[in-house]
Parts: sequence; C-alpha cells; structure tokens
Amino acid sequence: MTMDRKELRKEQHRLEILEAAEQVFARQGFHTTTMEKVAEECGWSKGTLYLHFKSKEDLFFSVIIEKAEKFTSTLEKAISTAQNIEEVIGALVNAQFQFFIENNDFFQLAVAEQGKVMHGSDSGMREGLLEKQQHHVLMTTQSLQKHLPDDSPIKPDTLARSIMGAINIHTLTWLLQPETINPEELKLEITQLFLHGVIPCTKA
Repeated sequence: MTMDRKELRKEQHRLEILEAAEQVFARQGFHTTTMEKVAEECGWSKGTLYLHFKSKEDLFFSVIIEKAEKFTSTLEKAISTAQNIEEVIGALVNAQFQFFIENNDFFQLAVAEQGKVMHGSDSGMREGLLEKQQHHVLMTTQSLQKHLPDDSPIKPDTLARSIMGAINIHTLTWLLQPETINPEELKLEITQLFLHGVIPCTKA
C-alpha cells in the first residue's frame, strides 16, 4: 500500500526528527538531552516532536529501532547471495563491522546509554528492540543452517550467537580505543577463526 502525500510528508518529518535526535543523544547522552534541544537541532517545534513521539524515552528507542531496521536490511542483503558457509560467515563479519564503522556515533550512544535506559524503562519500546535483536539472531541462524555441513558438530544458533558476540566485543573495544584495532585486519582474523579455528590443520 502506497502512502499519500500527507503520509509521506509526515514520515519525512519523523525521519528528520530521528536523524537530529541521534546526533543530540550521541553528543549529550540520554539524560541531559531535552526535547527542546532535539527540536532546535531539526528545526521543528517541540509540539511537532510530540506529534510523532510521546516522550524522550520513546524518541530514544525509536532512534535505536530505526537503526536496527537498517541493520536488518544490510544483513539480509549481505547474506542473500552467499553460496556456501565460507561466503556466509565472511558476509556476516564484513556487514556487521562495516555497519558499526559507518554508524560510529550511534553505537557510542547505544553502548553508553541503552542499558541504563532499558533497565529503568516501563515502555513497550524496549520489547520492540529486543524483538529486533532476536530477529537478527534468527536470520543469521537460518542462513548458517542453510549452508552448514550436515556433519558439523556446531549448532547453527550457537555459531550465530558466537559470531555476533565476537563482533560485538571487538567493536566495543574499537569504539573505546580506536587506535588499538585495525578493523580490516580484525575482520579477516574473525572470519578465519570461525572458518578454520585456532589450530592449523597438518597434512598427513
């Protein structure tokens, strides 16, 4: 179903607000950000913000969920053309790292604030975010299962969570200490780790 002109304009306003909010949250953190500051950043009135988002918390989670949806699209595109397990794992590692790198400010925000806000939130928005995260795991699991050898001792969901967990912890280190990590080298190492393990095979 296509949106009419009014709906398109409303959606454009919503996206502009989300983009501005992401920048303000990233600079100031959740607790010191105000709806007034976000309104000033995007050039809309505070009343316009409240037409789209009922509270600052709602706006914060909407920013994160919007980014999660973009990440879903990135991940789907990356693994859709994979022909074997090597290509799936390579695509997963590359897509996730690239998305983190291209959205550095956002992930600094998420690392710094998401846990604190979620812990104290009674909003249904956090359930929506958790559903998005679970969808990423399921999508990754299904792609791995499609190409994982039948005799593999590793379950697809175990492998999916392990790959995503490894990327998350290394990305966190990169966000906190960017000078200590070369992302391109690390992508290659992680890919090799999950494809070949840590002990080189010896020829008989």
